[in-house]
This record gives sequence, C-alpha cells and structure tokens, in this order.
Amino acid sequence: MDKTKIKQLADYAVRQCCGNSDNCYWSVSYDELHHHFGAEVTDSNENGKLLEKELRQREEINELIMTEDAIEMTCHLRYCPQCQGDPLSLLSVLGCNFYDDHETEHHHEPANESSDEDETQALSM
Repeated sequence: MDKTKIKQLADYAVRQCCGNSDNCYWSVSYDELHHHFGAEVTDSNENGKLLEKELRQREEINELIMTEDAIEMTCHLRYCPQCQGDPLSLLSVLGCNFYDDHETEHHHEPANESSDEDETQALSM
C-alpha cells in the first residue's frame, strides 16, 4: 500500500476518534477500513504496521493499540471537542472525583476561630 493511502487511513481514524468520541476513546475496526477504503489491514500485516507507525506519529493520538479486530485509540483532550464541554466530565475522564476527594482533603478551619484555651494548650507544649 502506498504512503498516500496510509495517510488517508490515518486521517480517517484520527477524525473518527477526535470527532465522534465523548470520552477521547475510539475504536476503528479493520472491517470498517476495508468497507470504506478497500484496504486490507490487520494487526500483523505490512499495511497494519505502516498504519500503526503513521498513527503513532500523529499529535492527536495519545495511546494506540492494534488488536486482532480493530485499532483502539485515545486522543489528547485538546483535540476532542466533546470532552471539553463539561469540566466535571473532564475530571471524570481524568479519574478525579472532585466532590469526594478535594472538598474534604482541603477543608481547613479559619485561623481566627481558635479559642483562648486552644492557644494556652499550644503554648504549654
């Protein structure tokens, strides 16, 4: 397969991942590539190796796995418009539970609410 065809397949895969995903993850099956482009791509043939190499060079792609049936990808958040809309969704993509971890973790009492008794105990130590 020529370099132009490989770039065309990579463009399609990147467009699908970044344009359709709501969690920055997408999978493009080899059957889908064959259906749309007539390309014989597998995880073990030369076309698959060339496509994998091309996709790994794309700045939009964060992670890539060539399985026996499909190309599984995650795109960087800045290239995934659906992932940028709701900040709480963004935090969930990152595995951050804002309400449980951060509210209790960073709860501090104001300094001016200490009693005279507290200050006396602190000085006697």
